[in-house]
Amino acid sequence: MRTIQFLGFISTLAGLILGYLLLAPVDSETTASAASGVGFGLMFIVAPLLGCSAFLLIPSSIALISTRVRNASYFTGKFWLGLWGTNTLISLSYIFVMGYLIYVYFMPIESI
Repeated sequence: MRTIQFLGFISTLAGLILGYLLLAPVDSETTASAASGVGFGLMFIVAPLLGCSAFLLIPSSIALISTRVRNASYFTGKFWLGLWGTNTLISLSYIFVMGYLIYVYFMPIESI
């Protein structure tokens, strides 16, 4: 469980840093081909990293609510509980974003 939580946190961090590094040089004077290259980078590097992180963090953060699971996987101490708290916030943000995207996708056209 500690490995899953740590890998989920590392992949979130890598996805956010790579996303920032890809998007930082893009401005209004960027050519269309360079901007499309950034889009491919976001689509094939950043999105899979964040998706993998979501698949790792959401179920493991829910499983760690149980004290028995935390004790069985030696998930104790300030570092690990702090990592779990951080990953829980990340998991909640993933759930919020997924809920928002589902809401936007299924919103009826008449209400626009």
